[in-house]
Amino acid sequence: AKLSYLLTPSHPNSLQARGDYFPNSKLVKTCDLPPEYNYLFLYHPHGIISMALQISLALNPMKFTEVYPGIKRRVCTLVASFKFPFFREVLLSHGYLDCNRQTIKNALSQKGESLVLVPGGANEALHSHPGLFKLHLLNRFGFVKVALQTGASLVPCLGFGENELFSTVDNQSTSLIARTTYKIQVFLMKRLSFSAPIMTQLFPKRGSLICVVGAPIHLKKRQTADPSTELIQAVHKEYVEALKKLYQDHKEEYGNGIELVLT
Repeated sequence: AKLSYLLTPSHPNSLQARGDYFPNSKLVKTCDLPPEYNYLFLYHPHGIISMALQISLALNPMKFTEVYPGIKRRVCTLVASFKFPFFREVLLSHGYLDCNRQTIKNALSQKGESLVLVPGGANEALHSHPGLFKLHLLNRFGFVKVALQTGASLVPCLGFGENELFSTVDNQSTSLIARTTYKIQVFLMKRLSFSAPIMTQLFPKRGSLICVVGAPIHLKKRQTADPSTELIQAVHKEYVEALKKLYQDHKEEYGNGIELVLT
């Protein structure tokens, strides 16, 4: 019930005022974001259910609308999420979109429209373990291509504490059980379009969630309907370097000594 209260838009100040479930959580602003741009907020890591994204970027417990006035944003999620009756209506009522490339492109082509996306997706969810900050990013170029086509600015966002919320079954070690578990999870993911991390608890731990929003990479001057592979790779490299710097700048304060791993 407390968690539901936190995620209810009609209580925009609930998390900071009451600290019911995730104490000392906050949205960290590193620079201003002028509202005349369209933004593609890219959240890392995926975690089990991207809880820090929900309370900081999707809804308003962290006072996003006051920290970044004038920015209208919507969250992209799995296409499969819209296949379930009633849950689909809940998502639509909160302004969620599916993460189909054309849907994203259409939204970002509208003036004043910004989106929130988790580029690591289902693959990254399988790396959701306490003590690990592992991002599935090095072969993800689609978000860069769409940003170049629409002129949207890329904004890196880091969710410190995201992977600490749930205890999960090991699928990262070299043991036979871990390797077999991971192979089965990947097999199912390829067929279902979503992954199934194995949690050993039902509800998230009551840890602090810190969402750090970095500086934007503006692409309006590089906008093109058909970006070349070289341009996409160059912007992707620029984004990865900006993300790594953002992590290094804040890991001492929020990272608990965990190193960033990119795959």
